[in-house]
Amino acid sequence: MEKICVAVRLRPPVSENSSSTVGSFWKVENNRISLHKIHGTPLSASSHAFDHIFDERSTNASVYGLLAKDIIHAALDGFNGTAFAYGQTSSGKTFTMNGSETDAGVIPRAVRDIFTTIETMSDREFLIRVSYMEIYNEEINDLLVVENQKLQIHERLKEEIVNSAEQVLNLIKAGEVNRHFGETNMNVIESKAKDSNSSSDCSINDVVRVSVLNLVDLAGSERIAKTGADGVRLKEGKYINKSLMVLGNVINKLSEGSKQRGHIPYRDSKLTRILQPALGGNAKTSIICTIAPEEIHIEETRGTLQFASRAKRITNCVQVNEPTFGQTCVLTNGILQILTDAALLKRQQLEIEELRKKLQGSHAEVLEQQILKLRNDLLKYEMERGKLEMELQEERKSRNQWIREQQMKVENSTTKSCSDCGTNGSQVHLVYLNDR
Repeated sequence: MEKICVAVRLRPPVSENSSSTVGSFWKVENNRISLHKIHGTPLSASSHAFDHIFDERSTNASVYGLLAKDIIHAALDGFNGTAFAYGQTSSGKTFTMNGSETDAGVIPRAVRDIFTTIETMSDREFLIRVSYMEIYNEEINDLLVVENQKLQIHERLKEEIVNSAEQVLNLIKAGEVNRHFGETNMNVIESKAKDSNSSSDCSINDVVRVSVLNLVDLAGSERIAKTGADGVRLKEGKYINKSLMVLGNVINKLSEGSKQRGHIPYRDSKLTRILQPALGGNAKTSIICTIAPEEIHIEETRGTLQFASRAKRITNCVQVNEPTFGQTCVLTNGILQILTDAALLKRQQLEIEELRKKLQGSHAEVLEQQILKLRNDLLKYEMERGKLEMELQEERKSRNQWIREQQMKVENSTTKSCSDCGTNGSQVHLVYLNDR
């Protein structure tokens, strides 16, 4: 079990003299942030401690180094990872995640770090795939394919196989053109130990690690009444507030502990459904909560800090993703054989090597491309099998949890009905079942 890492980042004031014209201010001291009156003492119930607190002088380099770097390296070792920014509009979320030309944010630093680290790992070979999506008005849109709009949770996003940081950043830049609001970047990282043994027997090297890395920039968490929005913007705000409200409800439930939490409403929002593995699931997770220092934003800042305090109590069950897949039947010389996926991978590798030997001394680029496509298709097949298996397990857990809760409600109602049988008069007993 591993706790979610939670940090708070205080952005600089909008103007240099803004801090002198307000009646209160936020003070950062030893990973604790508290609200003070100007020239006065701290206000009660306004002090919070977190894993890291970054003041207005912090840089994106320091945020990445302390909050996200370990998650990126763990993803390359087979752990799922998630890093996302939460806070009101203009509090520094997008600057923290995307950065500027002079101070790159978490996402570009993570992308470059992934490929730099891969170059140093000579014992493994990697396949990196990138998808880029947004949740807009509770609808999932694929930012890499304009036609892929209003997707269902289990529908596949377009995934681009990438070989360099520049390819990833160019894809993100292209996807920005199609973006409306808060976005989610997702990288799928597959790796396998390089095999120096040419024998046809399957070995431990056949294990493929598949990890998912989510880098998320959420929409603003401010109240609609404060924005003054109307029309289309008002509709957007309502959906944004719904997603963030459900996210807050999930955080609340998870922070209560396993015995008291009951049903966790992951399915009430597409955002929480996508982030489910990162919240109480199998992922290393970091949350950076950004806040604004101005007095006019105190209520939004209080809400952000309360969200962060609850998130700090969540624990995830983190483990390396080395999925155990099923079996595959193949017909060889008229005989039906049952192969594990590892054995199937070994067979495909031998076929690829045979093709490579035939190509030695020639320049048959078309055949080389076919070999590469065969290898990538095989790794995709393995990842899809593992993904479906994990989704099925999650569905079973949710269903069993719901059934247990309904059974308890029925049993409690039946007990109450029996205890009232001896009283005079008649009573009507109603049992309400949640419709899910």
